[in-house]
Amino acid sequence: MADASDADQRDTQPTSPEVLSVSDLNEQIASFIEQSSELQGVRCIGEVTDLHQNGTALYFTLTDGDAELPCMIWANRYRKMDADLEDGTEVILEGDIDYWTEGGKIDLKPWEVIVVGDGEQAAAVERLRSELDERGWFDDEQKQRPPAFPERVGVVTSLRGDARYDIQSAIHEQDPTVDILVKDATVQGSEAPTSIANGIHHLDRSEDVDSIIVGRGGGSDSNLQAFNTERVAEAIFTANTPIVTAIGHTDDRLIADRVADMAAITPTAAGEYIVNSRNDFLASEIEPLEQQLEAAYETFEQEHEHEQELAEAVDGAASPEGLPPIYYKAAIGVLLLLLLVITALWLGVI
Repeated sequence: MADASDADQRDTQPTSPEVLSVSDLNEQIASFIEQSSELQGVRCIGEVTDLHQNGTALYFTLTDGDAELPCMIWANRYRKMDADLEDGTEVILEGDIDYWTEGGKIDLKPWEVIVVGDGEQAAAVERLRSELDERGWFDDEQKQRPPAFPERVGVVTSLRGDARYDIQSAIHEQDPTVDILVKDATVQGSEAPTSIANGIHHLDRSEDVDSIIVGRGGGSDSNLQAFNTERVAEAIFTANTPIVTAIGHTDDRLIADRVADMAAITPTAAGEYIVNSRNDFLASEIEPLEQQLEAAYETFEQEHEHEQELAEAVDGAASPEGLPPIYYKAAIGVLLLLLLVITALWLGVI
């Protein structure tokens, strides 16, 4: 028989929590946020990145370089604000934290925007861009072309991303004999510049690597800032191996792209560019030679036909009266010899 202490212990044990659906749990989270006074009417300062809009709303990310917060302003409210936002603008936002139950995402919905000025991060990137431009790091004269027939391609990217698979597929679809050496690197965050630069240096020291692709599968502006650092730019510029960037974005706004020998929009495009260098070489070097040979052969055929016609005409002509046959044959031989010499001179044989 159980004693009283056992019964009391069973009574005090916590019951299992209710099992909620995803929708119910998200509704509870949204309700908690809405009822929390600390999350309503908040003020936050940061830099605008990833700005885009459609007909109904303006979307952007607010970042301080270490963390980021999604933001959304309804289009009709934004039109009434005395603010002109663009990437790199530093702002103070006042608004409510909101939770989107369908997508399970949190964001800040500002009702007031105060423009402080150009963000520190954007200003620093622009200063570095101007400095490197003055050094000549962006000049076309500094660019190298990858080899026409690559044997081993180095890739600096994260082993956890899809970029390396896209590069491998693009290269091996064109030439499965190309060897690919992947150097794992951190491609975002504070450690990324050093990690990417070390990866470039490592592959550049490998004598059998004849071109290098540095890439990742896109991302927000704040996640791509490693490619706007002097550390990565210097590693690319000082490399002896041709380097192609493949950072997965659509506009040329990154310093690494400007320094690289070639900037591809996507990792797939970078892989295609490496193997298509062979096709470009064939088109620029071999095809003109083929055209010249074909033209020379056609000329030779025409001249040969002309010689045959002349020979037939001479053979069919009557021997001049009073001229001994031996002199007639000698004259024909001289004429044919002269014709051959003229033809050889015209063709550049002698």
